[in-house]
Amino acid sequence: MDEVFHKLERSLIAEISIGNFKFALSNTLLCVWIAMGLLIVVSLLLARKLNKRPGKVQVILEMLIAFIRGMCRDFIGDAYYKKYVNYIGTLFLFLCVCNLLSVINFIPGLNIYAPTKDINVTMPLALMTIIIVIYSSFRFRGLGGTAKSLFAPIPMMLPFNLMEYVTKPLSLCLRLFGNIVAAFVIMELIFNTMGIIAAPFSAYFDFFDGILQAYIFVFLTCLYIGQAVEIEG
Repeated sequence: MDEVFHKLERSLIAEISIGNFKFALSNTLLCVWIAMGLLIVVSLLLARKLNKRPGKVQVILEMLIAFIRGMCRDFIGDAYYKKYVNYIGTLFLFLCVCNLLSVINFIPGLNIYAPTKDINVTMPLALMTIIIVIYSSFRFRGLGGTAKSLFAPIPMMLPFNLMEYVTKPLSLCLRLFGNIVAAFVIMELIFNTMGIIAAPFSAYFDFFDGILQAYIFVFLTCLYIGQAVEIEG
């Protein structure tokens, strides 16, 4: 268990100096960069091969885009969903890549794992969501509509409605962080006990659970945005 929990800690890979500016390159930051790099490279490669007669890969991509657009339309509404498709789609793909990054953990010494097992990754993502929620409420409801929603359905709900701006990002952050850490710990214990025989279990914890947690995060993001832009009659 000590070895497993040691792997949960951020490890220093290198110290980078640019003039008078210095920063530590941790395995978490490296994994985030790898996820970003993979998304950028794959996006550029796939975008170059789009045509009017789609192949199998393009059909899958179009199905993914349709799925994301449908989710945004269902929970945000027909009036505003198009404004959030790009953000929701990028967030979903980024989380999927991050959660699945542990499958390439074969490079010795770099400790490449899902960066979402670090709360310093999940918290900024959750904060981004709540900032967008607050901005969307002011933009589409206006100051008066936003203030009115804080007193709904009855005035005594004001402190609880205000508290949601803390509990929502906190729950988003901890839910993703907790599930990824739990999956990581379980897989490490299984591998330490059963060795390579336990590899099939990674199909669930690395793939299914990783994609599921990414979906839950963006699903709740869409739900919160939809509540923020809803205009009460």
